[in-house]
Order: sequence, then structure tokens, then C-alpha cells
Amino acid sequence: MGIESTWTTPIRRLEGIAYWVIENPEAIRDFINTDVRKEWEADARSEYGDPKHDLWLKTLTRRKWRLEVMDIARIKLDPDIMNYVDPKRRYVFSKSLKKRSAELRHNIAVGAVVLSPLIVRNEDIQLVDGYSRYTALNAMSVPRTYAYSGSL
Repeated sequence: MGIESTWTTPIRRLEGIAYWVIENPEAIRDFINTDVRKEWEADARSEYGDPKHDLWLKTLTRRKWRLEVMDIARIKLDPDIMNYVDPKRRYVFSKSLKKRSAELRHNIAVGAVVLSPLIVRNEDIQLVDGYSRYTALNAMSVPRTYAYSGSL
């Protein structure tokens, strides 16, 4: 997403939380297939070495994206992600998530952060990006959030 897109991306409030949102489906698609994809490819490299084997990444360019308001209670978490452990690095996802989520909750409470929407796979409403945001909002009992929903 280029600098021009950033400046035209509106800030919206939902349930008292500020979000940077992209409204145009093509711009969402571009953002996910460039900026966010880089992070997911790095994650895939650290997990299995070659991102070409990642089933989620293989579907990205075919997905249709839209911004929507979503009930947090509908969103499902991936158990593989929630239970991820890398013994070599002594990294436990759930412990890291707890710490990052607590920091984010604090920043949300003091108004020091503007969130990006969660990213959700539409076919099963599974969260694919935004675990810290989801966990923080859920702990704050925020009932609805903005999400980019991608469908095949």
C-alpha cells in the first residue's frame, strides 16, 4: 500500500475503538497481497522453510476481500496457531500473545493506538491475522470489530 493510499484511509470508531480502515475491496486485496503477505511468508519460512507449501498463501490472490463489522463471538481461532511452540527459540505463542495483548489493552485504554481490522477467512470465520488485537478486544468485552473478510 503506497503512501497515497495511507493518507486516504479513514479512521473510524466502533465500540469506542479507533481503526484505520480500507474501504475499497481492490485496495484491501492489494494491501493483503503485498504488505500482509510478507509477514505471512516470513512466518511460513520459520515454520516449514518454504512458503510455497502454505495452503493459505496459495489462496490469497484468488480471494475477494471486503471490510465488514463482525461480532467477535463469531470469530474462530486456529488451534495450530494457539498451540504453536518453537522449542529451539523457546517461543510459546500463547505466552507471547498474553504479553502482547496486555500491552495492547493498555494502549487502547489510554487512546494511544489506532487498530487495523482483523483479517478473517470468510468460509469458516477463522482469524488469520490479528491475534493480539482479537485477544485484547475480547478481554475488554468489545462485542464488535472491523474485519477484512476474504472469500474464495
